[in-house]
Amino acid sequence: MSPGPGAAADMRALSPECTLARQPGYEDVHGACRRLTDIPLPYGGGLLLVRRCDCACHRPPHRREE
Repeated sequence: MSPGPGAAADMRALSPECTLARQPGYEDVHGACRRLTDIPLPYGGGLLLVRRCDCACHRPPHRREE
C-alpha cells in the first residue's frame, strides 16, 4: 500500500538529514541540518531557491503571551 498524497508532500518539506534522522539509530543527524531559513532566489520576485526544513526540531518554541 502506498502512502497518501499528503505523506509525499510532508517528506518533500524535510531536508535529507532530517529524513534520515527519522530512522532508528540516526536521531543525532538532526544537528547536521542547515536548512533553517528560506533562501530566496536572487531577483526571483519571491521565488525560493531553497525552502526551509519543516521538521519539528527546527521550529522555535511557542511563546506564551501574557
